[in-house]
Amino acid sequence: MEQQKKKPIAPPRLAALLTGISLGACGAGCVLLYTMTAYLPLLLAGIMQALPALINLLLLIPMGKKREEPKPPAAPPAAAAADIAPGDVGTAEGTRKKRHRIRHAVKHLPRRMGQGMHRLWRDSRSHILVLSILGLTVGANVFFWFMAKGSTSSFALGYHIPVILVAMFVLFIVLDKWCKHAGDDHRENLTEDRTEHGEDVRTDLYHQAVLHGLRGALAAGKAAQLILSVALMIKLLGYTDLVKVAVVLVSLLFAYETVFLLISLGVRVIRHELSTAPELSIPMPGLGGEDLGVLSYLEKNTGITMRSLWSIRLVKQILPYAAMAVVLLLWGFSGVVKIEAYQEGAHYRLGCLQEETLKPGLHMTLPWPFDTVEVYDTRVVNDLTIGYLSDERADNIWTETTGTEEYKLLLGGGKELVSINLRVEYRIDDLHTYLTGSSSPEALLQAAAYETVTARTIGTDLNTLLAVDRAAFAQSFKEELIERTEVHHTGLTVVSVVLESIHPPVEVAAIYQELISAEIQAAQIVLEAQGTADVTISDANNYYYTQISEAEVDQYESLAAARAAVAEFMASVEADNAYRDAYRYYKYLQAITEAYADAKIVIVGDGVNTENIYIGNIPLG
Repeated sequence: MEQQKKKPIAPPRLAALLTGISLGACGAGCVLLYTMTAYLPLLLAGIMQALPALINLLLLIPMGKKREEPKPPAAPPAAAAADIAPGDVGTAEGTRKKRHRIRHAVKHLPRRMGQGMHRLWRDSRSHILVLSILGLTVGANVFFWFMAKGSTSSFALGYHIPVILVAMFVLFIVLDKWCKHAGDDHRENLTEDRTEHGEDVRTDLYHQAVLHGLRGALAAGKAAQLILSVALMIKLLGYTDLVKVAVVLVSLLFAYETVFLLISLGVRVIRHELSTAPELSIPMPGLGGEDLGVLSYLEKNTGITMRSLWSIRLVKQILPYAAMAVVLLLWGFSGVVKIEAYQEGAHYRLGCLQEETLKPGLHMTLPWPFDTVEVYDTRVVNDLTIGYLSDERADNIWTETTGTEEYKLLLGGGKELVSINLRVEYRIDDLHTYLTGSSSPEALLQAAAYETVTARTIGTDLNTLLAVDRAAFAQSFKEELIERTEVHHTGLTVVSVVLESIHPPVEVAAIYQELISAEIQAAQIVLEAQGTADVTISDANNYYYTQISEAEVDQYESLAAARAAVAEFMASVEADNAYRDAYRYYKYLQAITEAYADAKIVIVGDGVNTENIYIGNIPLG
């Protein structure tokens, strides 16, 4: 029996197969570039290109041909039947034959499983394809829209990325031309004698339908690559970052692609054409020729000739000019710039900074890229931290680190360190000078501030610095800082300086605080002792003056009593001289009265005349 020659692959099938593989490879390349750069539109474009590539590769799986069912084996001869007689069951010969049958079944199991899978694919191919395409579409959409919400920050971008995208764009153009010519040339080469081979004709039509669907996928991929190339070039040239715009455009393109894939799948299923002409088209006007336009798509899927309608022809004639006018209008409006009241615009013409800056208001400049405007907040006060680096504002505590790093200064004696935390508030005063005077005005301002701090602290000690008047220190610091920055022409003006804290370094702040606390406690003890001594002295002085006062009182009382006695005596002398008998008798009676003031007088005797007895005081005449 002669060996049958292997049939060569038809050009439409070869073109479709290589185009699908190339489309999938470019999608995988975009995903790989995303892993290297984290540029989100690359990942979205990769998913958008991989989906139609996988779908069309599924459609290229061979359909399989019907095979004649194998005839059942003839009945074994009588001799063979006799070999497997019931009597042999359980014997050595019966066991050997049973093992032989098992080995034979195991040996041919893969072939039988393959035949079963082939029959399943041949009989249920359309259903499997529909379910697979729907599963791929749903899975790709879930992953796409989940990733589209991710971060748009990127890194490691370079000019090689747009170059790779442009190379993919050119590759897609070549593949599109190849697919178009492969389908057209093979269709023209179909002669009448080949119409007898209906299976070959149907296969060619099938591959041409797949080629047309791949051309639509290539057109969508070219649109995505064009969007990404433009966005990346604008970012790399330093104009602006259009990553969010690119994400939105690629997302809209992916949604457009998904809708038309599902519509095309639905039409093919309804028409039962998935096994004859599976044309899952994505109409992309302007990127794939007239045969990939919306009108061609509607004509193929509705059967209505759209090109004969005069309104459609008119719209087709007007639409390019209208689109061009819209593009030109939008391009012209790129030169309209709005400057807010707190802003000022730096006007660049062909990359050269103009002398006059744009004040608040609406301005009309030349469209991009001839004129560009960079807007700066010149009326907004910014702040610059001197002495420490901090992520957020917090209270300054000596024993706790204020920021991620503190700036330590060596004081005049060379044995002490101090940390000074200041906040310098500034704003842009002259925008032109700010942009042309130096490459980094804020860095110059910060350096000048550190120089000023060093100059102010190098000739003093810690105690003097801690006791400084903070308001006066901040004011003089501001004046000196302004003098230092004027010579550098930074275009910045210092609004104010706030001295937030002066303290020893955090490493020794606790010890210094304990030392200060010990000094305070010592002073407190001295003050308490001084207070106790003052109280004791005051009590002693009070006792001293009390005793003196009492002695003086006793003295004055004694003198008064003596003077009274002298006065009484002199009065007695005068009374005695004047009324000798009466006074002496008065004194006699007074003496008796005093002597017997509390005594009882008993008069005993016979013949006592009571008339001559007087009881009571004798009045002095």
